[in-house]
Formats: sequence, structure tokens, C-alpha cells
Amino acid sequence: MRTFIAADFPENILEKIDTITTYLQRQMPSDALKWVESHNQHLTLKFIGDLPEKSLPEAIKILQSALRDQPAFSIRIKGLGAFPNWQNPRVVWLGIQHDQDLIDLHKRIEDSLSRIGIPAEGRKFSPHLTIARLRRNSERDAAGLIGKTLSQFKIDSLGTAIIDQIQFYQSDLTPKGPIYSSLQIFPLNKV
Repeated sequence: MRTFIAADFPENILEKIDTITTYLQRQMPSDALKWVESHNQHLTLKFIGDLPEKSLPEAIKILQSALRDQPAFSIRIKGLGAFPNWQNPRVVWLGIQHDQDLIDLHKRIEDSLSRIGIPAEGRKFSPHLTIARLRRNSERDAAGLIGKTLSQFKIDSLGTAIIDQIQFYQSDLTPKGPIYSSLQIFPLNKV
């Protein structure tokens, strides 16, 4: 099973994200970008990748324990950027403004899953919301034009989202795009 851990956004934030991405799509000169459907928008906290189905109950159990006392927290969506940069944009994202609670949550997830053999990320956690990816067959000139065009836009705050639960998702890749299925919901402490 291809799996990941994520936080979902409330409907009012998803509607704002959809408005922004629809506008940005109209500014693009080509179909070099694959846009993420608004119903698939989430904040990835940990991409696990292939997880043997027999390991799922153990992963759920250890995450339940790790997240039991994790407080709910808020994030703000603001800013527009690209990985690795605007000169060579492979991923276009909206920024996530956060406090230490999000970093602590990520560390809790990484530490708990590492105890059952799921390795931690090799790079620093960089919270973001992917809105588009450059298609593999896109030409370098198209990437440069996309970067030049999108770098001119500034995205003010789309609002604050309260994160009060975490989802354990399975991702099935299809020709029409990924299909996400919730395997487990972990409520966060609202006290």
C-alpha cells in the first residue's frame, strides 16, 4: 500500500485555494503543469510510500499512542513558491505559516514510525501545500516561462485553519490522478 500521513483543510479554505489555482491556471501559456484537484489538497506530514498491509495495524497503534496528547493547532496559508526555485519550477506550492506545534507534531510522527522501521526523511521538514507539478515531458523553456509568470504573483493570507485531526491515507495512483482513502483518523487534543 502506498501511504502517507496528512492534515486536511476545512471547506472554506479549500474553496479559497480552488479560486486561486483556477485563476493561476488561466495565466499559464501551456498545459505543462499538472494541477492538484482541490478535493485532494492536504498538508503532507509524512510520506511513507509502500507499507506492507501486515504492518498497517502496528503503524496505526504506534501513531495513536504518539498523537494521543498532541494538541490541536492552527496554520495560515500564505505565499506562493516553487521547488527547487522559480528558474526551474518542478513543484508549485502555497506557503504554510506555522508555529512550533507543527514542527513538534512532525517530529512525533517521524520518531514514532522510525521505531517500527519506517525511516525518517533525509531532508528538513518544509511545510507547504502543493498546487501543481511540472509534467515530466515539459520542455525546459516552458518551465522557465512558468516560473517567470508565477513569480510575479503574491498570495496574501487565505485564512487560518485549525488542525484538530490527522489522517492516515492510502494513495492509489490512476491515469486520472490519485485516489486517497482514509485508513485511520487521529483526533488531536482540543483541551
